[in-house]
Amino acid sequence: MTASKVLSAAALGFGLAATASAIIVTNPNDPRDWQGATVGTFASLVYGSDTPANRQLVVDNQLLDDGRFALNNYQPAQLLHNAWSDGGGGGALGESYDLTGTGSYGYGGNGGTVFGNANSIDNTWFQSGNNPGDTVFDLGTASQYAAVFPVIDHGPLPQESIESTVYLSSSPTGPWTQADLKLVFLEGFQPNDGILWDGFSFVVQPQGGGSFRYLSIIHGGPGALWSDGDDEINGVLGLPVVPAPAGLGLLGLAGLVVGRRRR
Repeated sequence: MTASKVLSAAALGFGLAATASAIIVTNPNDPRDWQGATVGTFASLVYGSDTPANRQLVVDNQLLDDGRFALNNYQPAQLLHNAWSDGGGGGALGESYDLTGTGSYGYGGNGGTVFGNANSIDNTWFQSGNNPGDTVFDLGTASQYAAVFPVIDHGPLPQESIESTVYLSSSPTGPWTQADLKLVFLEGFQPNDGILWDGFSFVVQPQGGGSFRYLSIIHGGPGALWSDGDDEINGVLGLPVVPAPAGLGLLGLAGLVVGRRRR
């Protein structure tokens, strides 16, 4: 993924740095790590190498937020179909075991359905198809951003979390346009610091702006930080735009980010 694929938050009026709840990472030499991932890790994976200039790009583009995504007032998108459940490809269903903060990545298969696992954001997950249109979600309404909640089952990170490519469309049958990575919530969504299978939830946007209602996600592909043949997706949701001063469109993220968690 090149620098041109990750646009400045300020340029799109994203406004996260100005929201009281946002915890944007602003130090290009921040010494912290998040499950082993550093600012330099993102500089290398997103911009090609860990250099001072690329770490500055991570900061300037407001790519990282050291907070967690609060799910209040948002409804998960609904899965319309998935290649695995339709009999058209491989994949698996599973659940991550740790609900109390033991720090375990342990997981196993579960007896649910792909729709049950995909339509809620909890500790259950599914694996997506490998072609745009194989796995399609209906966000329920026109959106200008979408949040994806992956599940971590092993390292390295953030590669094993952001191991998917997202495509967007105004129709459930496409055409599909690859989304751009916008923002990474380093702490995921779980309030318990010790739950490590949750982390690196990420927000995407259409290339060049605009709205969409349908989202297709594949494992690997050109937008993934790596590809090892599968992904684990908890769920997704659409994010609306709300009015803002001077006619700018700001993503309604006041109150979306709360707290700080694990190191």
